[in-house]
Amino acid sequence: MKPDYFTAGGLWIERRRNKEGPPVTYTVWKPNTARIFTDVKKAIKFAAYPASTPTGQQLREWFKSFDVKLPQQKEPEPNEQTKMIT
Repeated sequence: MKPDYFTAGGLWIERRRNKEGPPVTYTVWKPNTARIFTDVKKAIKFAAYPASTPTGQQLREWFKSFDVKLPQQKEPEPNEQTKMIT
């Protein structure tokens, strides 16, 4: 699978979809350290860019761009699946 990347200053994040194991992993590189995450919130915390900074906002938008939007399903009517006995 083709990885996606986010870079800013000394920060580099690779998002990879896996065939085995966790479906998505994030490898976060900072100067002198790197960690792998499966949780977006923990990856953002490790990156240490506050939401009030432009880079922090870009980082959060990058993570949000991968959110899957599922179509809304209408709820069945109460009598839709009942049969009439005659």
